[in-house]
Amino acid sequence: MNNPLMIAFVIESVVIVFMLLVIFWLVRTQLQLKRDYRILSDVVHGHGNDIAGLCTAALTVDSRITAVDRQIASSFERLDDLAESVAEAEQNEQPAHPYSLDIRKVRSGASVNELMQNSGLSHDEAALLIRLHGSKPQP
Repeated sequence: MNNPLMIAFVIESVVIVFMLLVIFWLVRTQLQLKRDYRILSDVVHGHGNDIAGLCTAALTVDSRITAVDRQIASSFERLDDLAESVAEAEQNEQPAHPYSLDIRKVRSGASVNELMQNSGLSHDEAALLIRLHGSKPQP
């Protein structure tokens, strides 16, 4: 009777030791998983804060871009209005004296021959206009 009881006792002892080892391993693994979970939770929370900051910055940039677009559109409208005003002024403008168009041509760099051909001026008139209103030669 002693022998089977002893065998049962040894088997139960081995099973209990094995179960204790498994429980120890499970507790250790569970603690490691908790630590990993806390680390990952902190990382995810940090990423969430980063994303919120990026979204706020994107909204700020978007509002600035919208304001700049409005300013550009307003500037284009003003430029169009000014271009129309200048075009109307040029159409309504009559030369103050007969040589004003020729003086503009001289200031744009027209030569004596161009003035003679396009404006019907004599050689002396064209040369005089260039001398009076042309750019000064650089020494």
